Amino acid sequence: MKFTKAPAYRRLDHAPNPLKLKIVLALLQWGIIIGITVGIFNQWLIGLLKIDLGEHAIETFLQNYSIVPLFLMAVIIAPAVEEILFRGPLIWFKNKKYFKYCFYASVLLFAAVHMTNFEMTREVYYIAPFLVAPQLILGVFLGYVRVKLGLQWSICLHAMYNGILVIPILLYKLLNFPLE
Repeated sequence: MKFTKAPAYRRLDHAPNPLKLKIVLALLQWGIIIGITVGIFNQWLIGLLKIDLGEHAIETFLQNYSIVPLFLMAVIIAPAVEEILFRGPLIWFKNKKYFKYCFYASVLLFAAVHMTNFEMTREVYYIAPFLVAPQLILGVFLGYVRVKLGLQWSICLHAMYNGILVIPILLYKLLNFPLE
């Protein structure tokens, strides 16, 4: 909690790798729990307000790509690219008094990019903060890991998070649409 109030670039360089892994796995667990909880709430809210979100980007990807490219994009490429783009530059501001603003700007940009997963209608704009709440929270977790443990650990956390959410969808696709 202290970090979220005043993010500062202070690495845990001397922490052993097993401790780093324990931190990453704990944040992964919390990210999944919070993400699923927010997702359930969002589904309730969308139903209550009778909002049509249109087709989600994952649906388009599932229709247009086979399982292997989907896995590579979601679990390997996207985490690496997004971490390099959104959290990599944090090192440039590590000794600046405005680091916390850069940190939270990276969190907000990360969440904003994920709005492109939805068809942008007026109703979607109204509930946008709820739709990207999991990415906002995950962005803070990923930023913390990036600052404290390093970029490779935030890429790892991001990849595991995406994998846990995407692999069941890919297995469903595999079982319902066998490879040709």
